[in-house]
Amino acid sequence: MSQSSSTSQRVAFLLLGASLALGFIIGAEKLSTAIAQVRKMQPSIMVKGVATQNVKSDQAIINYIITWRGTDAVIGRKAFVAQRDIFQKKLLDYGFKQDEINIEAIEQVRLEPANTKTTAAIEYDKYARGSVPDFIYFQRFKITSANVDLVDKLSREDFVFENDVELDRRLLAYKLINVDDSKKELLLIASKNARARADVLVSGSGSKIGTLIDASQGAFSIQAKDSVGDSDYGSLDTTSIEKTIRVVVTMTYEIVKE
Repeated sequence: MSQSSSTSQRVAFLLLGASLALGFIIGAEKLSTAIAQVRKMQPSIMVKGVATQNVKSDQAIINYIITWRGTDAVIGRKAFVAQRDIFQKKLLDYGFKQDEINIEAIEQVRLEPANTKTTAAIEYDKYARGSVPDFIYFQRFKITSANVDLVDKLSREDFVFENDVELDRRLLAYKLINVDDSKKELLLIASKNARARADVLVSGSGSKIGTLIDASQGAFSIQAKDSVGDSDYGSLDTTSIEKTIRVVVTMTYEIVKE
């Protein structure tokens, strides 16, 4: 057999293989399209399932900022540190653990007197209140605790400081940290709820619910207890200790003759 004849046979086999592969691809695509068309023609029903659960926040965060402002930086720092230490001791006396209290470094700001030649209103958060510089000391406290009731009690406390030292509360948030187990349970309940709704909707029609065609998760909400509505949009409440979790699923089933 000549070399050209052998080469022609190899080319022929390659072309045959390529043709078969192409045929399989086209066949699979047509089969997939046909299945999709059959499913589209098959009567179906789409329903939503809902599940809710009342829970209690398992973490609370509260932020404070201690400040002092005046013209004598030396006296101010001494007064600031003294009142800061008193506040820290009060937190420990309240029952918080040291590792639940995060204290940032003391920061100092110097504000220069404003230009008195201007007629514009003076912004005293940017300029001194008099003809000499103002000094500001401030420090942030962040308390993070699983004892949400203790944080709630602390948030209602009115602290009074001395020597021009002030305390402001900047943040109070109640969160759910361990929510995964509840979410899995609620998804299962919501799925059963969707199936039950589908059964009710087709009952008495001479048909029944068949195979599940599609399933998807909808809105996942954590809101204040008993305030959960019917919105399809998720939300997250951080202001309430007692909360309600709401899960929505969408299920599509085939409808078959009984």
